[in-house]
Amino acid sequence: MVSAFRDRLLEEAGSLGRNITEKEMADFETHFRLLREWGSRMNLTGLKDEAAIVRRHFLEPLAVADLLDDGGRLIDLGSGNGFPAIPLKILRPGLDLVLVESSERKSAFLWAVLRPIAAQNARVETRRVMKVRDLADLLPCRYLTLRAVRVKDLLKGDGGSILVPGGKALFFVSAGEAE
Repeated sequence: MVSAFRDRLLEEAGSLGRNITEKEMADFETHFRLLREWGSRMNLTGLKDEAAIVRRHFLEPLAVADLLDDGGRLIDLGSGNGFPAIPLKILRPGLDLVLVESSERKSAFLWAVLRPIAAQNARVETRRVMKVRDLADLLPCRYLTLRAVRVKDLLKGDGGSILVPGGKALFFVSAGEAE
Protein backbone atom coordinates (compact mmCIF):
# COMPACT_ATOMS: atom_id res chain seq x y z
CA MET A 1 0.00 0.00 0.00
CA VAL A 2 2.65 2.55 1.04
CA SER A 3 5.11 1.60 -1.70
CA ALA A 4 2.42 2.08 -4.37
CA PHE A 5 1.63 5.46 -2.78
CA ARG A 6 5.33 6.38 -2.90
CA ASP A 7 5.66 5.45 -6.57
CA ARG A 8 2.50 7.34 -7.54
CA LEU A 9 3.45 10.46 -5.57
CA LEU A 10 6.97 10.54 -7.02
CA GLU A 11 5.57 10.19 -10.53
CA GLU A 12 2.92 12.89 -10.04
CA ALA A 13 5.38 15.25 -8.33
CA GLY A 14 7.79 14.74 -11.20
CA SER A 15 5.10 15.86 -13.63
CA LEU A 16 5.00 19.13 -11.64
CA GLY A 17 8.77 19.41 -11.81
CA ARG A 18 9.05 18.85 -8.05
CA ASN A 19 11.62 16.73 -6.30
CA ILE A 20 10.77 15.13 -2.97
CA THR A 21 13.50 14.42 -0.44
CA GLU A 22 13.65 11.13 1.48
CA LYS A 23 12.63 12.91 4.70
CA GLU A 24 9.65 14.58 2.99
CA MET A 25 8.61 11.27 1.43
CA ALA A 26 8.84 9.45 4.75
CA ASP A 27 6.61 12.10 6.34
CA PHE A 28 4.12 11.98 3.44
CA GLU A 29 4.01 8.19 3.77
CA THR A 30 3.32 8.50 7.50
CA HIS A 31 0.46 10.92 6.84
CA PHE A 32 -0.97 8.63 4.14
CA ARG A 33 -0.69 5.50 6.31
CA LEU A 34 -2.39 7.19 9.27
CA LEU A 35 -5.10 8.62 6.99
CA ARG A 36 -5.89 5.07 5.85
CA GLU A 37 -5.74 3.58 9.36
CA TRP A 38 -7.81 6.25 11.09
CA GLY A 39 -10.09 6.59 8.06
CA SER A 40 -11.31 3.04 8.60
CA ARG A 41 -12.76 4.19 11.95
CA MET A 42 -13.85 7.74 11.18
CA ASN A 43 -14.69 9.93 8.19
CA LEU A 44 -11.47 11.74 7.26
CA THR A 45 -11.88 11.86 3.49
CA GLY A 46 -14.57 10.99 1.01
CA LEU A 47 -11.87 9.85 -1.40
CA LYS A 48 -11.18 6.12 -1.40
CA ASP A 49 -9.10 5.77 -4.57
CA GLU A 50 -5.36 6.11 -3.94
CA ALA A 51 -4.82 8.09 -7.15
CA ALA A 52 -7.49 10.61 -6.14
CA ILE A 53 -5.99 10.92 -2.64
CA VAL A 54 -2.55 11.60 -4.11
CA ARG A 55 -3.89 14.22 -6.54
CA ARG A 56 -6.28 16.04 -4.20
CA HIS A 57 -4.51 15.79 -0.88
CA PHE A 58 -0.80 15.67 -1.68
CA LEU A 59 -0.30 17.23 -5.12
CA GLU A 60 -2.28 20.39 -4.42
CA PRO A 61 0.03 21.41 -1.54
CA LEU A 62 3.07 20.39 -3.61
CA ALA A 63 1.84 22.64 -6.41
CA VAL A 64 1.51 25.73 -4.20
CA ALA A 65 4.39 25.24 -1.74
CA ASP A 66 6.60 27.67 -3.66
CA LEU A 67 4.13 30.46 -2.80
CA LEU A 68 5.23 30.18 0.84
CA ASP A 69 8.51 31.07 2.47
CA ASP A 70 10.00 28.86 5.15
CA GLY A 71 8.93 31.02 8.09
CA GLY A 72 6.01 32.78 9.72
CA ARG A 73 2.75 31.47 11.15
CA LEU A 74 0.45 29.38 8.97
CA ILE A 75 -3.06 28.98 10.33
CA ASP A 76 -5.15 26.25 8.73
CA LEU A 77 -8.90 26.47 9.38
CA GLY A 78 -11.00 23.32 9.49
CA SER A 79 -7.90 21.15 9.40
CA GLY A 80 -9.81 17.84 9.56
CA ASN A 81 -7.49 15.39 7.84
CA GLY A 82 -4.49 17.73 7.78
CA PHE A 83 -4.64 18.84 4.16
CA PRO A 84 -3.26 21.10 2.82
CA ALA A 85 -1.44 22.28 5.95
CA ILE A 86 0.56 19.23 7.05
CA PRO A 87 2.11 18.64 3.60
CA LEU A 88 2.92 22.38 3.47
CA LYS A 89 4.62 22.07 6.88
CA ILE A 90 6.57 19.06 5.64
CA LEU A 91 7.76 21.08 2.65
CA ARG A 92 8.35 24.26 4.67
CA PRO A 93 9.48 22.99 8.11
CA GLY A 94 10.30 26.52 9.33
CA LEU A 95 6.63 27.46 9.40
CA ASP A 96 4.90 27.90 12.76
CA LEU A 97 1.84 25.72 12.09
CA VAL A 98 -1.49 26.08 13.87
CA LEU A 99 -4.15 23.56 12.85
CA VAL A 100 -7.63 24.75 13.89
CA GLU A 101 -10.25 21.99 14.07
CA SER A 102 -13.61 21.89 15.87
CA SER A 103 -13.84 18.09 16.19
CA GLU A 104 -11.95 16.53 19.09
CA ARG A 105 -11.65 13.22 17.22
CA LYS A 106 -10.13 14.90 14.17
CA SER A 107 -7.86 16.93 16.44
CA ALA A 108 -6.62 13.65 17.91
CA PHE A 109 -5.89 12.42 14.39
CA LEU A 110 -3.93 15.60 13.60
CA TRP A 111 -1.78 15.11 16.72
CA ALA A 112 -1.29 11.48 15.69
CA VAL A 113 0.23 12.70 12.41
CA LEU A 114 2.31 15.54 13.86
CA ARG A 115 4.03 13.36 16.49
CA PRO A 116 5.72 10.75 14.24
CA ILE A 117 6.82 13.30 11.66
CA ALA A 118 8.41 15.27 14.53
CA ALA A 119 6.91 18.53 13.36
CA GLN A 120 8.54 21.35 15.31
CA ASN A 121 6.50 24.49 16.04
CA ALA A 122 3.21 22.80 15.18
CA ARG A 123 0.10 22.51 17.27
CA VAL A 124 -3.60 21.74 17.11
CA GLU A 125 -6.24 24.13 18.46
CA THR A 126 -9.59 22.43 19.04
CA ARG A 127 -12.16 25.17 18.68
CA ARG A 128 -15.17 26.20 16.64
CA VAL A 129 -14.58 29.30 14.54
CA MET A 130 -17.63 31.24 13.44
CA LYS A 131 -16.09 34.72 12.99
CA VAL A 132 -12.61 36.18 12.65
CA ARG A 133 -12.73 37.32 16.29
CA ASP A 134 -12.72 33.64 17.32
CA LEU A 135 -9.10 33.59 16.12
CA ALA A 136 -8.07 36.86 17.79
CA ASP A 137 -5.33 35.21 19.89
CA LEU A 138 -3.73 33.70 16.76
CA LEU A 139 -3.97 36.63 14.36
CA PRO A 140 -2.53 38.24 12.41
CA CYS A 141 -0.70 35.44 10.61
CA ARG A 142 1.56 35.28 7.60
CA TYR A 143 -0.41 32.52 5.87
CA LEU A 144 -4.00 31.34 6.09
CA THR A 145 -5.14 28.13 4.43
CA LEU A 146 -8.45 26.35 4.31
CA ARG A 147 -10.31 23.68 2.43
CA ALA A 148 -13.98 22.72 2.66
CA VAL A 149 -14.74 25.64 4.97
CA ARG A 150 -17.48 28.14 4.17
CA VAL A 151 -15.68 31.47 4.25
CA LYS A 152 -18.50 33.74 3.16
CA ASP A 153 -19.53 34.72 6.69
CA LEU A 154 -16.31 33.83 8.46
CA LEU A 155 -14.25 36.61 6.92
CA LYS A 156 -16.87 39.33 7.44
CA GLY A 157 -16.95 41.62 10.39
CA ASP A 158 -14.78 43.41 12.86
CA GLY A 159 -12.32 40.74 13.79
CA GLY A 160 -9.20 42.78 13.09
CA SER A 161 -6.38 42.04 10.69
CA ILE A 162 -6.17 38.48 9.46
CA LEU A 163 -2.84 38.66 7.65
CA VAL A 164 0.36 40.54 8.38
CA PRO A 165 1.41 42.96 5.61
CA GLY A 166 2.56 40.83 2.69
CA GLY A 167 0.76 37.76 4.04
CA LYS A 168 -1.09 35.31 1.81
CA ALA A 169 -4.33 33.36 1.97
CA LEU A 170 -4.58 30.10 0.05
CA PHE A 171 -8.14 28.85 -0.22
CA PHE A 172 -8.57 25.34 -1.59
CA VAL A 173 -12.21 25.75 -2.64
CA SER A 174 -14.46 24.76 -5.51
CA ALA A 175 -14.99 27.08 -8.45
CA GLY A 176 -18.44 27.95 -7.12
CA GLU A 177 -17.04 28.93 -3.73
CA ALA A 178 -14.33 31.02 -5.37
CA GLU A 179 -17.01 33.19 -6.95
